[in-house]
Amino acid sequence: MRVRFWGARGGIPTPMSEADLQDKIKAALLNAVGVDLTDREAIDRYVERLPPFIASTAGGNTACVEVRVGGEVLILDCGSGMRALGNELMNESFGKGQGRAHIFITHTHWDHVQGLPFFNPMYVPGNEFYFHSPYPDLAERFEDQQREIYFPVNLEYMRGKRTWELLDPSERVMIGDVEVGLAKLSHPGGAYAYRFCHEDKILVYATDGEYHRMDTDSTARFVEFFHDADLLIFDSQYSFEQAIDEKRDWGHSTPKMGAELAFRAGVKRLALFHHDPIASDESLWSSVDEAYHHLVFRSRGARMNIDSLAQVLLAREGLTVDL
Repeated sequence: MRVRFWGARGGIPTPMSEADLQDKIKAALLNAVGVDLTDREAIDRYVERLPPFIASTAGGNTACVEVRVGGEVLILDCGSGMRALGNELMNESFGKGQGRAHIFITHTHWDHVQGLPFFNPMYVPGNEFYFHSPYPDLAERFEDQQREIYFPVNLEYMRGKRTWELLDPSERVMIGDVEVGLAKLSHPGGAYAYRFCHEDKILVYATDGEYHRMDTDSTARFVEFFHDADLLIFDSQYSFEQAIDEKRDWGHSTPKMGAELAFRAGVKRLALFHHDPIASDESLWSSVDEAYHHLVFRSRGARMNIDSLAQVLLAREGLTVDL
């Protein structure tokens, strides 16, 4: 099972600003004391040692994740990251009208659907796309997004074959050799998490969910759904203070809550996802430290070996995780 992130922001696409780029350049230069900036190899070594918040970026595209498993192509949500994914797929069978993919929709807020009109493989006759969701009117929702008052090309102009598969959240379904389960999340308008199981590997995609109470009883069904996941992609948009105060009932979670649920569920890797549009790369990498330190704290209380704790990742464009 191979997972690749094409978009990890929430809310709205957030390109890096000129000021953000200049801040990274200044920080890199200020730390380059003793580095021979005329020596390319020395520069390469220096850049490799830079902190990730200087040398990389989480990116600005909204939610879209590609999963290759059991010979299938799975696409999780259709945020703006879907455009770049589509361009990549055009280099494969999709460019010849011979591609097939399964698209899973958590919900239809803008940041999870806005990439579909720019997804080039959908315009190629012969390609097949299966849309899976618990929403009986999903086709109409996508049609509305591409009405002429919002977008110049309607959905019917996309010549790839579209099949709308309605999922029952109480049942598990098979996509080839992949078992798929759902869990409802607390989010304005509703949203669903997905659990994908193939052979001995488990991926859980749980974005756009709020956890109002963290006691054992209130989180039991989520702990069960996340149980033993090799990778849990988790909504961590807000700080803990925001989530319990000014952003309460906005439908998102925190790095610390993700770490706590990952600890209880025995998750192997936790990917922090659905980043706040206003969050800087530096603050996002700080959230990784926050989640990891919470896991260390919990391990001491439970007398556990730190090596058995979940690895904490920052979901970012281009990150690929092999399970």
